[in-house]
Amino acid sequence: MGLAVYIEDQNHRRVYAGREAGACLEAILPHVEAGALLAGVHLHGDTMFNSPQLMRVTSELDLLAERNFDAKGDAAKVKSILDGVVRRRGYVWISGD
Repeated sequence: MGLAVYIEDQNHRRVYAGREAGACLEAILPHVEAGALLAGVHLHGDTMFNSPQLMRVTSELDLLAERNFDAKGDAAKVKSILDGVVRRRGYVWISGD
């Protein structure tokens, strides 16, 4: 099944971000450095990030894209989603299977 990514607003109303969001996130996780917030995302568990954490995650994605050309496209797609969530001061919930 894989990861499912959901976007939540400030009142925690949840919207599915789409199958591609989960697939892109799964593709970049093997390239994430230990100690990064994204390193805490597990394929079989749930993870939630708030807006301040998402700002750090987007910086992690920028570094990942610079250091790993193969993950650049997937990192850009995930970052695009997260940037929109930060602008709306929302949350991202990641559900593993």
